[in-house]
Amino acid sequence: MRRLGWFVAGATAGAGAMRMARRRVRSAARQLSPRHVRDRVEQRVRAKVDEVGDAIREGRAAKANRERQLRAVVDHRAESMTDHVGPGDTLLVDGEPVDAGRVIVLRDRADASNSG
Repeated sequence: MRRLGWFVAGATAGAGAMRMARRRVRSAARQLSPRHVRDRVEQRVRAKVDEVGDAIREGRAAKANRERQLRAVVDHRAESMTDHVGPGDTLLVDGEPVDAGRVIVLRDRADASNSG
């Protein structure tokens, strides 16, 4: 009787292991199928394209901002805060101390023509 019990327990464990192995093999086969691989590659490519597009937009915005700053300097509409901050003064932007040389005030063209 004991041998029969051990045989049944072994057969049950073997059947369970086979079932689990079959599931794992099917799952691996599904992940390696051409359709699944294509979908993963497509998702990664789309993510990279989005990243490149974001970088291009960010670069264009930075370029336009820098061009506005340079035009304002040429048109004498830009003023650095270093001219207005004393030696012991602290300049705060959004509550954070910043170097006065990094802050540039741009005036509208209408304001520039009225002031001088």
